[in-house]
Amino acid sequence: MHKTILIRCDGYKEIGLGHVVRCLVLAKQLRDLGHKIIFATQNKNPGFGKIQHENFEIIPINKSDFSYQLWIEDLLSHLSIDIFIGDVRDGLPIEVIEYMKKNQILTVAIDEPSDYAKACDICFYPPHADIDTSAYQGKIYQGFEYVLLREEFYKPFTKTKNEIPNVLVMMGGTDAYNLTLPVLKVLETNQQIFTISVVIQPSHPDKDAIKAFINKSHRKIQIFSNIDDMSMFLNSIDFGIITFGMSVYEMQAIKIPFITICLDEDHWLSCELFEKNNLTKRYSKENFEIFFSDFKSLNVNTRSIQKHNIMRKILDANI
Repeated sequence: MHKTILIRCDGYKEIGLGHVVRCLVLAKQLRDLGHKIIFATQNKNPGFGKIQHENFEIIPINKSDFSYQLWIEDLLSHLSIDIFIGDVRDGLPIEVIEYMKKNQILTVAIDEPSDYAKACDICFYPPHADIDTSAYQGKIYQGFEYVLLREEFYKPFTKTKNEIPNVLVMMGGTDAYNLTLPVLKVLETNQQIFTISVVIQPSHPDKDAIKAFINKSHRKIQIFSNIDDMSMFLNSIDFGIITFGMSVYEMQAIKIPFITICLDEDHWLSCELFEKNNLTKRYSKENFEIFFSDFKSLNVNTRSIQKHNIMRKILDANI
């Protein structure tokens, strides 16, 4: 029996694109099975545009005048929702989850530290999440196998070996703190021989300054945007300098050594697990300038990422 599934997530400069990217992974798989998918998202780019690009129905949300309770009551008055999936950090009240459950809606949270997850029927968490399981009403699934990676990362590949190492600079989908140019300036002082691949959005505020810097640089630097197949792109990378987020799992899945710049305290604590297991070295955005002391010597012990089974557990729970 086909279901109607409402997914609540956002993606814009201040919070990044990770929530939208992983929800799209799940949404496309569910749509392929014939289920109806509706996104509820703030009308902010680039997240809104990415969802539109994948041809999903969207209910726009205007946060300037918004009540979650009134919104869900109005929504359910003219829509029949079977499953709600939340991946949002905007104060969704736990009472709204309880209201949905009373209306026979299966409620799901994806990597959610907010209180509303405690009332959800199912919660999925990556291995680094520090949660008090006794406070949750529903089922909790946690581990590497519950990380939502794009399908391309499970395809077999042969790693490219570059004669001159190619270093990736990728400060998240939106580069909320405009770190790309400062990182490039640090790399410019390094005397090792390598090329650089930079991933930024076409709308990046420092794009012109980055291009001007590249024109003056003594090394080869290329800019990439709107990459269709990230795993194929990463196949040409030898070392990564990235911010904490989904990129950590993507680099790990494709077995590329990397260092991680943490943008806040939550990222710093989440990245601790990876550092303890020699999967990365972490730096805060305030002291990232010292990272190239580890640039050449970092040896990362990679591990395989299991293909997630989130979709199956959601659908099985709803039978």
